Amino acid sequence: MISPTMAVTTAVRDVASRAEFAQEARLFRFFALLVDLVVLSVITFIVNSVYGVTQPTQGLVIAGSPYSTTVAWPWITLVGILYFTVPEAMFGATPGKAWARVRVVRLDGRPLGLGSVVVRNLLKPIDFLPLLYLLGGLLVLLSAGSQRLGDIAAGTTVVYRHRALQPGATRSSTSTARRVLVGTLIFAVLFTMAFDYFGRPPLVIASMYNEQFGPMHGVRSYELGQPQWSLGQVTYPIRLIEQVGRPTGVYDVCSGSITLDWGWLGGWTAGASGWTCAG
Repeated sequence: MISPTMAVTTAVRDVASRAEFAQEARLFRFFALLVDLVVLSVITFIVNSVYGVTQPTQGLVIAGSPYSTTVAWPWITLVGILYFTVPEAMFGATPGKAWARVRVVRLDGRPLGLGSVVVRNLLKPIDFLPLLYLLGGLLVLLSAGSQRLGDIAAGTTVVYRHRALQPGATRSSTSTARRVLVGTLIFAVLFTMAFDYFGRPPLVIASMYNEQFGPMHGVRSYELGQPQWSLGQVTYPIRLIEQVGRPTGVYDVCSGSITLDWGWLGGWTAGASGWTCAG
């Protein structure tokens, strides 16, 4: 029978060993983060480009433009959290960690549970504060167990893959779960491609309206009708209120159509459009 004193001694020894293993993996943990940020940036760019609407940029003007095409920040945050949580819950590693051959484990040596993975990633946005992962990076360097804030809350850390070979030390998944993941990713890609063609045109028109660009220049409000589709082209009936000129406050009520043309590289762009006005 193991005495309480022996159990405590063993636990302390396990924590010390994991802490040492975590310290030796710090450099490759940093490389893993860089890879993950590149992959996540590509995913975020695709999500913004397909599902986003061009809006005035708040605060800092990026690349000299007062506008940016993005989806709402809660959705982008959710994409980032899922990117880190799902692969760590299934394999104990994100794509970057898998490339760097490091794995998520518990600092106390116990099996890594799903709850720990969820907690460490829910707090990841805080670890990115104030920018460039500064808070999380400093905590990893300064804490004995190489733990960022999410790790501290979840009791986790990151070690080399060969340090996590014990059963349950990190996460693993069944072949069925892997097939479900692959199927989900394929569905997400196909859905995004379909939405880019069939669902994006109203967002492009909304973007032109927000920028007061192209045929939407001078339009104060508008309402679209049911679209008419042809190969590589879509036309919307449109009713709008258009500013006549100066002085401001003089408007016409107009009706007509707005057409978008599809380009395989550029997506939807403004085509032939026109309307007649009551005034």
